[in-house]
Amino acid sequence: MPKAKPAIRAGAARLRWVAICGALAWVALTGRLVQVQVYQHDEYSVLTREQYQRRVELKASRGRVLDRRGHDLAVDVAATSVFAYPDQVAEPGRVAARFAALGPGRDAQVARQLRGGKPFVYLARQVSDADLARIGKLDFAGVFKHAETRRQYPLGPLAGQFIGHTNIDNRGSEGIEGAFDKMLRERDGLLLGYVDALGKRVPGRQQQREEPQHGRSLVLTIDALYQGILEEELQRAIDRSQAEGALGVILDPRSGAVLAMANLPLFDPNSAANAAPELRRNRTITDAYEPGSTFKVIAAAAVLEEGLARLEDRVFCEQGELELANGEIIRDTESYGDLLFAQVMEKSSNIGLIKFARRLERPQFYEYIRRFGFATRTGIDLPAENSGLLQSADQWSERSLETIAIGQEIGVTALQLALAYGAVANGGKLMAPRIAAGTVDADGRFEQRGGPQVVRRVLGRRVAAQLGQVLAGVVARGTGQRAQIEGVAVAGKTGTAQRALADGSGYDPEASIASFAGFLPVENPQFVCVVMVENPRLDAWGGQIAAPAFKRVMERILHLPGGLLFERATQPLAGAEQAVPDLRGMSRAVARFQGEMRGMPVAFMGTGHVVVEQTPRPGTAGRGGRIECVLGPRVVAAGWDVRRVHLAGRPLGAGAKGI
Repeated sequence: MPKAKPAIRAGAARLRWVAICGALAWVALTGRLVQVQVYQHDEYSVLTREQYQRRVELKASRGRVLDRRGHDLAVDVAATSVFAYPDQVAEPGRVAARFAALGPGRDAQVARQLRGGKPFVYLARQVSDADLARIGKLDFAGVFKHAETRRQYPLGPLAGQFIGHTNIDNRGSEGIEGAFDKMLRERDGLLLGYVDALGKRVPGRQQQREEPQHGRSLVLTIDALYQGILEEELQRAIDRSQAEGALGVILDPRSGAVLAMANLPLFDPNSAANAAPELRRNRTITDAYEPGSTFKVIAAAAVLEEGLARLEDRVFCEQGELELANGEIIRDTESYGDLLFAQVMEKSSNIGLIKFARRLERPQFYEYIRRFGFATRTGIDLPAENSGLLQSADQWSERSLETIAIGQEIGVTALQLALAYGAVANGGKLMAPRIAAGTVDADGRFEQRGGPQVVRRVLGRRVAAQLGQVLAGVVARGTGQRAQIEGVAVAGKTGTAQRALADGSGYDPEASIASFAGFLPVENPQFVCVVMVENPRLDAWGGQIAAPAFKRVMERILHLPGGLLFERATQPLAGAEQAVPDLRGMSRAVARFQGEMRGMPVAFMGTGHVVVEQTPRPGTAGRGGRIECVLGPRVVAAGWDVRRVHLAGRPLGAGAKGI
């Protein structure tokens, strides 16, 4: 019996240890339950949902941008992005080597990214299917792909500065893309479903679906045909005059609708990241320049409207030299004696115009300038618009009234000048510029956006009609004769302005801006067009280079189907062959578009991004209307002037030179 006590004591001890261990296990289990149910509830709820739920992103598309005929100017296309978790990549050298196909140095760039210490990196964003095929299979640990969309501009550089571009996240930047980003922007949707342990969908479990919100498409007032013609003819003017650049605006004076807005050198929004900032700028609204003699129409309008002169009035033009109050000498290009009011405009006499303008009071003239829309923004729906430059009348010097009257001491934009001429053309009403015709929703329903808006009446109809006849005389008999179009009455004014020196100490004798502003037909104006050629080295006068460019632009537009001269042109030219356009340097899509707008099919051969050769040669008669193009690498092709790609970058400024 005594031996039984130690055994009992040992059993009791074991029981106590069991009880203690059980209690500890219970405490641990309870603590774990509290941890899971209370402190880590949200974390494990997420893990549970991820295990039994499947989230599928439903991609939405950014709204398209179309011209008024329905041509696509900006669209979304499918793309693929490649990303990696560098700490999971076991073979960074092999991964980097695959990306060498995307261009020189890309493999080294990817290698640096993988060694950079970041937990997540994009190796390539928005890669096209063709580039993805060049990369090849990416079956490496830690490297993944996902679908995205990227913005594409099918017509390449056509209206590039006007349309703008998007950033890498498909958000609008500059131009139309930036101004209408909220309307064009998309919002991706989401599909949420449930699956079992094998990944199969669980029947009967409700799925949640958030529909993707596609951006609304925008229909512009811009006409891609007109835009292409304007850009081609501006480039021709640059080539002929060895100029640095050119600007152009075409609008409908009746509605204020902007039909074309061109900046050369061109800018391709498909390669926005590689373009210099000055090349992306829409200089027709961002840059102000002294307009020279194209501004004389404002002083003439003020004098006529105030009844201070009549068309039959004469003025003595001092045989070509006039001394101002400060001793400065104003000269005409020729020596003139007595001239009628209309002849002053036709011959672009600085002295004659100054003498008529002196009949105005300074505040009176200042008010007319402002009424025509100068020194204030036009309100166009585009970013970074310049209001122009004009001092208030109480800050004018003794010579300011005279020099402003001939287009000095004032800065205007090309759009402001076009709208001012539009007011003369339409009978005296300043119109607000329109660039958006309407929107289209995801179901294809069109909704008109606003309509023509009159800002104010600046002239009476009688005076506007008189000015129209005076400007028609400038083209018929005066400095604008090279703007004449057979069968159509054209009204307009030439201008040549010097550019200011960088230090503001005067004008650069080697730099000028040649311009022409006009409208047609005079009896019922449908088009206003302003052409400006920057720093031409040959034919540096507005009447020599800008007026012929205006003529070619308008003549080609009037000969398009439905144009004023279409039927007249097609009857005598039946069966005749058209001149072949210059497609060299253009992408496949743009070359095809340019050919189709002339009724000429375009065939391609070779590989590459741009047209490097073509048959027949530009300017010759087409062989059955067909153009055969050879594609090559994206380089400056033969005959494709380097100024189309690179911009000298000098700001616009000026002083008046006479005509």
